[in-house]
Amino acid sequence: MSRISEEQQKKAQEIRDKLADDFDEEEAESFAKKNEDKKWYDDFILLLQMLKDPEFELSNKSKLLIAGTLAYVILPIDVIPDFMPIVGWLDDVFILGYTINSLSDDIARYKAKKNR
Repeated sequence: MSRISEEQQKKAQEIRDKLADDFDEEEAESFAKKNEDKKWYDDFILLLQMLKDPEFELSNKSKLLIAGTLAYVILPIDVIPDFMPIVGWLDDVFILGYTINSLSDDIARYKAKKNR
């Protein structure tokens, strides 16, 4: 398996940061309402709640990852355009899954806090 070069990592971080800058909370909530019937909806909402919760502490890296992921899912410009049936959502679902997996400790902490 090939490793990601430092140049590729830097490019990915630049894209993530740009997407995080483009994140719009109202647009995210509107997008979520339109997609309540989707299987990935719960993951999207969980990330949105974690990001918006003023009482839940997240590292800046985690905040950027969440905001970048949500913006990627919302924005129409993707690696695979969303207008392509089924295939268009694969990259979005992959990105959500990657983020959920990467933030598993933060997610467990958030769920524990909410269940108190």
